[in-house]
Amino acid sequence: MNIVNITLFFIIVSLISSFVYYYKTMRLPARVRRAQEMIKNGNDKEASEIIKTVLNKKKDYVPARYLRAQMLHQQGQFVLAISEFNAILQTPDFSRHVNELKIHYELAELYNSTKAWKKEIDEYKIILTFNPDDINANHRLGLSYYKQNRYKDAKDALMRAINSDPSLDDCYLPLGISCYQIADYNNAENFLLKAIERPYKQEEAHYYLGLILKGKKDYDNAIISFERSKTDSKLFRKSLMRIGEIYFETANYDQAITTLETGLSSLKPRDEESIEFRYLLAESYEMDNKVQEAVHHWEKIQSEQPNYRSTQIKLDEYKALLEDVYMKQIFTSSFDALQPLLGEIIARLNYNIISKTFLNKNQAYYKVYHTKRINEPPILIFFARSTHEISENDINFFSRLLRDEKCKSGIYITTSRYGLKAKSAATAKSIELYAKDFLSKSIEKIKGKAKVKGSET
Repeated sequence: MNIVNITLFFIIVSLISSFVYYYKTMRLPARVRRAQEMIKNGNDKEASEIIKTVLNKKKDYVPARYLRAQMLHQQGQFVLAISEFNAILQTPDFSRHVNELKIHYELAELYNSTKAWKKEIDEYKIILTFNPDDINANHRLGLSYYKQNRYKDAKDALMRAINSDPSLDDCYLPLGISCYQIADYNNAENFLLKAIERPYKQEEAHYYLGLILKGKKDYDNAIISFERSKTDSKLFRKSLMRIGEIYFETANYDQAITTLETGLSSLKPRDEESIEFRYLLAESYEMDNKVQEAVHHWEKIQSEQPNYRSTQIKLDEYKALLEDVYMKQIFTSSFDALQPLLGEIIARLNYNIISKTFLNKNQAYYKVYHTKRINEPPILIFFARSTHEISENDINFFSRLLRDEKCKSGIYITTSRYGLKAKSAATAKSIELYAKDFLSKSIEKIKGKAKVKGSET
């Protein structure tokens, strides 16, 4: 009888224990659901207490740990959330309670927030092993690659995403820029145009579209794009510089100067981009023959970054030019005011001017005949006020003028110097060359003669 009672006692205890365990176990999901309700109602504190109680009873209860990890994420406690999600992945049979894919999504987002780019990418790669065509994974992986300047990878991932869902508006700009960076200009232009169609500001799209149009030499539309992109303060100086480059490339130096001068206040000391900007402005002044202004900016560059490009050489050359009083007169006088002096220089070569044609404010050509050989055909004299070396192309241009004006020979006079190819081309085309030294000596003689006449009177 005692044995029977003892057996019954153990059976009853076992049943009670099983019931208690079953009851407690069945209550855990209910408590987690209660905590979820608290979170929805904004009562995070009470939710945390419930989760803490659940985990005190069962420390590896996955639903509770998962909910705690989500709360940490929402509260911005990213490092703790990462630790919690990774701990869940190490828990046996965790996938019975939560979707593994959701954990990897959470981790990818957390790694993005903590700028752990490599780990973020690893998570997206794991996600794609579950589903290679996962739109969200390809989308976010592509954007992550883009942020790291991995443009080829960004293009591939974003193309997979957008081919599945063309409504992903935030793909078009990074796709356009990524294609541009890998020299896929046709696709770049297509995606940038689509980005511009979107109903929000797209100054960066306008900037890169401007670069493409500039490369295609569609300068008018390129300038329109850069004018739009410069409204973004981050792109202001870059956009101005690209516009300045277009005007410089098309020999519209006045407009290049006007454009670039508006960006001077945005330049930063010893900043590489600012120095490059100032150098372009100095070159524009140089090509416009405003030597003093060019020297000012080259001196500024030299003080901030010695030996930048050819700055020191240019400074030496142009300071010497400004120290030459006769050359300085040519460069500081208006072109109209120089005509009497140029006429006298030509007369000292024994030529009379029949006609003159102004090409611009720095170039003119004169049809002349020799005063002592009046029966000979007229020749053409070209004058170029310039600070840059005369090239073979310049000589070829003059050669075409000779043909158009029906002159067999000519004289090219410049304030600068001639390149070797220019000298060879001139010899072959019966063109005499006179450079800066000739002008200085001629003006010196003219001034000397004027002084003598003044003293005689």
